[in-house]
Amino acid sequence: MTAPDAARPPAGPPVVSFPGTVVQARIDTGAITHNAATIAARVAPATLLSVVKADAYGHGLAAVVDACRAAGVADFGVATVPEALQLAALLGEDPAVRRERILCWLYDDRTDLTACARAGIELGVSTAGALRQVIRAAEASGRTVRVHLKIDTGLGRNGFTPEAFTAFLPELAEAAAHAAGPVEVVGIMTHLANADVVGDPETGNQLAVLDRAREQLVSVLESAGGALGDPAALLVHAANSPAALSLDPVPGGLARVGLSTYGLSPFEGRTAAELGLRPALTLVSRVLAVKDVPAGHGASYGLTYTCAEPTRFALVAGGYADGIPRAASNRAQVSIRGRRYPVVGRVAMDQMILDIGPGSVEIGDEVVIIGDGTTGPGAEEWASWADTVNYEIVTRIGPRVERVVIGAGRNATPAVRQSGPRHPRPSVSTTGPGDEGNVDEG
Repeated sequence: MTAPDAARPPAGPPVVSFPGTVVQARIDTGAITHNAATIAARVAPATLLSVVKADAYGHGLAAVVDACRAAGVADFGVATVPEALQLAALLGEDPAVRRERILCWLYDDRTDLTACARAGIELGVSTAGALRQVIRAAEASGRTVRVHLKIDTGLGRNGFTPEAFTAFLPELAEAAAHAAGPVEVVGIMTHLANADVVGDPETGNQLAVLDRAREQLVSVLESAGGALGDPAALLVHAANSPAALSLDPVPGGLARVGLSTYGLSPFEGRTAAELGLRPALTLVSRVLAVKDVPAGHGASYGLTYTCAEPTRFALVAGGYADGIPRAASNRAQVSIRGRRYPVVGRVAMDQMILDIGPGSVEIGDEVVIIGDGTTGPGAEEWASWADTVNYEIVTRIGPRVERVVIGAGRNATPAVRQSGPRHPRPSVSTTGPGDEGNVDEG
């Protein structure tokens, strides 16, 4: 007798794409190209590194990378090793051929870094143990790994504290004795805690800590006689989106910008348009049903909303499984035919209810869930309704939401090629006009 499971076909690969779904995220690659070119001009002579972690902040990695390259971007950053390897597969896995830099900084002591070493992925190093991991990966792959040492200058996350960095430097110096030259130190980095608070003195304090660490590192590199890297070419980087758009000059030789690449503002009270940026994502759905309901009728789980008078409800596809925050229930709005309607009752896993009253709404009408603030509510409005930040609103859009690329891509904005060396400035500016007060690596 055959066991019941034996008759079943083998399970296929997991579904990772849902073409033709009702809820769609439209990605304007022309806007991304425009934003990258605008930011590159703003941070010059520093170089723009586009942060494309979390599937390019929910916008779709492949389309965003192509749009950034159209603006002349040749430096990309992600958080995790799988993201870095996916990016290398897109850009070219042979580092001898690939012109783009790929930087990755988040892994633990169980992460095998050998594939990163083979693919020429540059790695952030935050502990002495991480350096030893990198050396093992370099020796296993037969390649020299380019590293960026990360300093915790006050944020409290990844990175050497100043005291730990001082204690670590002798071990770094010992790495120069390896005949194979397993590591090349090409950068020193930090992450700012409060750059979105313009004028916050903590930003200057953090940059001063970074500059002291840079001086220590340069001394070690000089003593190693080039065996650990060229001190004159050391790349210093601290600026994320808010720092890149507010500090003058932008500190260091590289700016790691994520959020603003997608046309979103990192500042409270300053819109993307005021920064010269264009939101790239529009989240749309359709009306599934329209019905008349009597006074006192409830809406959704918990009946947290009941209508005070007879009205009409519209059912819209899209819920928290698609990334629409449940916390915005009874607060959010969406747009249909240019008019805003309230989301009433709790946002469910797959759908939500609108109170449309006498509004001109029909089954099949397009619903703009997230727009640019004019076409529909912006990500900033959703962040306010959900008591969060616009970073979370776009990155939480779920994988079953189809990403549809629109816009002219490479032809949308004249390509802006960055000029100057890849490592233009070896030090950071810690004081001076425009030193102003963030949220994540971009």
